[in-house]
Amino acid sequence: MKIQTTVLAAAVLISLSMGAQAQTQANSNKKIETIRVLGTHAPIAVGQIAGSVTIIDEARIRASGGIGITDLLRTVAGVNIGKTGTAGSLSEVRFRGSESNHVMVLVDGVAVNDVGQGGLTDFSHLLLANISRIEILRGPQSAIWGSSAIAGIISISTKGASSNKLQVSTNVSAGNKSTYSASAHFGQQLSDFGFKLNTSTYKTGGENISRTGFEADGYRNTDLSGGINYTFSEDSRIDISARILNYETDADGYDFSTGLVGDGNVVAQGDQISLGLNWHFTPLTNGQRNGIYSQLLSLQYSKQHTDNFTNNAFDRMSQGEKLRVLWSNRFEFTPNRWLNMGLESTNEDFEQRGPAFTSGLNQNRSNDTWSLVTDGIYAITNALSLSASYRYDNNVEFDNADSYRVGATYAVNNDWRVFVSQGQAITNPTFIERFGFFPNSFLGNPNLTPEQQKSTEIGIEGAFNSVSVQLNWFSAKLENEILGFVFVPATGEFTADNASANSSRDGLELSLQGQFKTLTWQAQYSYLDASQGNSIELRRSRHIGSLSTTYTIDQQHQVYLQADYTGTKFDNFFPPAGAAQIVTLDSYWLLSANYQYTYSEHLSASLRFSNALDAEYEDVFGYNTDGSTVLLSVRYSL
Repeated sequence: MKIQTTVLAAAVLISLSMGAQAQTQANSNKKIETIRVLGTHAPIAVGQIAGSVTIIDEARIRASGGIGITDLLRTVAGVNIGKTGTAGSLSEVRFRGSESNHVMVLVDGVAVNDVGQGGLTDFSHLLLANISRIEILRGPQSAIWGSSAIAGIISISTKGASSNKLQVSTNVSAGNKSTYSASAHFGQQLSDFGFKLNTSTYKTGGENISRTGFEADGYRNTDLSGGINYTFSEDSRIDISARILNYETDADGYDFSTGLVGDGNVVAQGDQISLGLNWHFTPLTNGQRNGIYSQLLSLQYSKQHTDNFTNNAFDRMSQGEKLRVLWSNRFEFTPNRWLNMGLESTNEDFEQRGPAFTSGLNQNRSNDTWSLVTDGIYAITNALSLSASYRYDNNVEFDNADSYRVGATYAVNNDWRVFVSQGQAITNPTFIERFGFFPNSFLGNPNLTPEQQKSTEIGIEGAFNSVSVQLNWFSAKLENEILGFVFVPATGEFTADNASANSSRDGLELSLQGQFKTLTWQAQYSYLDASQGNSIELRRSRHIGSLSTTYTIDQQHQVYLQADYTGTKFDNFFPPAGAAQIVTLDSYWLLSANYQYTYSEHLSASLRFSNALDAEYEDVFGYNTDGSTVLLSVRYSL
């Protein structure tokens, strides 16, 4: 893999984002919550971001007893979940009516979108066992993070260390469907050195994905992650993180005689590797830290390899690699007025292989991009703050592109703020869309052009008494949307093509949270109007909602309840003969519960019920999803 070494000229950035910078100054007794990497290339107070932010902390993750990250993402406004089957099957997340490859996902700061699988992230492989924090930022973020961040970002942090005492914890679980899991965490943070090590394994016999037959489709997942940090001196620090994931998923294949998924022997085996290395340098002046200038040199690498088998015979292989190098320079004139200017180089490689008799599958492709990246914040007054970000991409394969986001936040008082933002973001065509080949079904289109979206968002956030409120309105227009299944009558195959008509996504999001004595609760409702030309966008619900509560009975007993509503949505059905049909997927409720018993500060147990009412539902036409699951867990920590 090669790294581009083009030298870039500098550029200037002016911003427009109003942050509750003033809010935090006006009430210094309030805790200032920050997000670590989403809004900029450095940690930033949530109130300074002219956008919609949701944070799920470790306490809530543990209280839920959830297995996969999608269990909790259902509680986030504007998020649509789509699953093509049971445990381990492809699980996609869409923000505000976007495509699933429009959401960038970071694990410990490294993007893990699968270049070899169309740039999406399969959330079925992201389990909660060793996750400590989830940060969600909706809205266009390409100006900071480049292609694939057109609709937002999800940043996942694995468990770390916070004290100089060695931290050790273990968890073992067992449940129905022959489900077993185990995890362990080790960590310690000394004055100049710290480390963390996390490992987990999960296995389930699963359920049948197909509507017919009785074969259960199982899944296994093994994850190992870790990291170290070392402070060389007062002005220099290095952080290193690494993650290795191995999985195997049983699935069912397409039955051409019915146009539906049929009971069969289809297996996907995959490996994922990610590595992050960050060097933070803040030069001292006369032995003192003046805080004006600092720099970050960051290297991020990810690789995803997938082998597919049908009836125990090798079917195809795909592999994607991404290497990103960033050099960011920060000028902090005051805590409320700063500017980042950076140079970035990104290389993506794609490889696909098939059996010898399907040579059309065999592909080796790459794309290189160098970028100028800038962002900053300028506080005009204690109440009004402006911010912006801008990116210039020079692509080898596509036309050069500009992305930006400008916004403003205004702190009305200590408790309320309003914000407005405008952004433009891009997503390049994926390698699968351009060069993918599946015999007798799909042939890629190398002539695709990038998608471009312009978005506007207005929001108000605040609190009265013990209730916090977040209300957002958004409107987005997507040009050149890439349609993944365009039928070509001349060949009888499908291909990808840019839509001639623009797509629109408009909606409202309402999030509430509060506390009454020892009961905490969160609620959200989202309305979405998404269309492509004159047609409604498929696999997006117009109405989604969620309500979750955590009730601490006493020091030993705690109960968590979560109810999620997914409204009616539509999908395509491709019958054996005739044109494609639009079918309706019924609305559904999912109810989950978790009871946690704390025996001592070292030992606890929990009992989790997922889909407790055993609701039957489909997110993708013809694919059964998980039924009721019960999981008993025991946790021990030193």
